[in-house]
Amino acid sequence: MADANVGACAAIARRHLPVDDAELLLCDALALPRSQLYAFPERAVSASAAARLNDWVRRRRRGEPVAYITGRRGFWSLDLEVSADALIPRADTETLVEVALGLTSAKAKVLDVGTGCGAVALALASERPAARVVATDVDPRCVSLCRRNADRLGLAVDAFVADGFDGIGERFDVVVSNPPYVAAEDAHLRHGDLRFEPRLALVGGDDGLRFLARLARQAPANLAPQGWLCLEHGRDQAAEVRQLLSANGFRDVRTFPDIERRERVTIGRRGGASA
Repeated sequence: MADANVGACAAIARRHLPVDDAELLLCDALALPRSQLYAFPERAVSASAAARLNDWVRRRRRGEPVAYITGRRGFWSLDLEVSADALIPRADTETLVEVALGLTSAKAKVLDVGTGCGAVALALASERPAARVVATDVDPRCVSLCRRNADRLGLAVDAFVADGFDGIGERFDVVVSNPPYVAAEDAHLRHGDLRFEPRLALVGGDDGLRFLARLARQAPANLAPQGWLCLEHGRDQAAEVRQLLSANGFRDVRTFPDIERRERVTIGRRGGASA
């Protein structure tokens, strides 16, 4: 395909993939803005770019997520590097950012537990540049990914390896987490993008509640007085998460819906004067 052009490449991609997938892969493989896919179909494409596109189309047809193929994903207002070591940031999780921002003052101390590529921590840091934002993950590869994103975006996030709250050693005004919350035998794990994402970041035990319960139990000792815990969870887990927070002494417990009106984020304020 040494003499390929944009129009020919676009035709091949659209023949095999849905339009949105085709255009995302085209733009990245050919290093073109979307407008030029239509405005300049006669523009020449190098053999290496055409070969890259063909490879990406084959990978997508096998089901590999577009974000893992391109190594990029947009989240909040950020363009993030992603990899198969971490979950793909999703629009649902922007609800967690929105809710946490409403609880985060300009100079608050914020902890993101299980940060993955750093999406939530980086979004919060972008909106609260004077805040101290800490991001942790049990997987060193995720911590490295978060650090690369922070460095490239010029955002101040302190990322390090930790299992939950182990070794944190300070208290925070707001703790956020999008922990593993899919049940081990959930059929969704065998379909779509989830087949390719790390099970360590997806599966929360037999009922999906293992890590949510652990965070609810351990968070009070790591929150400042009147500090907030904000948890993303499955759409059918809200009642159970509210019960977990209430059972661990949290007050003002309530749930917020995502963009599709599904119960997605539950928060609670630490009760008492001391842990």
